[in-house]
Amino acid sequence: MVEKSSIKHTPSPGAIAEAKRTPGGWVYEVRGNYGPNDYVPPHAVVGAWKVGDAGEIVGDFIPNPNFKEPNIEVD
Repeated sequence: MVEKSSIKHTPSPGAIAEAKRTPGGWVYEVRGNYGPNDYVPPHAVVGAWKVGDAGEIVGDFIPNPNFKEPNIEVD
């Protein structure tokens, strides 16, 4: 079994673009159908990357230990 913390997360092109718009902040990976203005429950956050002052992702992905995979209904 592979632990969540040992999985390497590579930022998506969308995460890289968001980092450029959020210098000095954080970029979060969220699982589920949430819009840009929707409330995102903490368990839907897979984890985050720190963004440096130049708008580039710095450091490793920090996994959220409380993340839970969303329930997917199958017809």
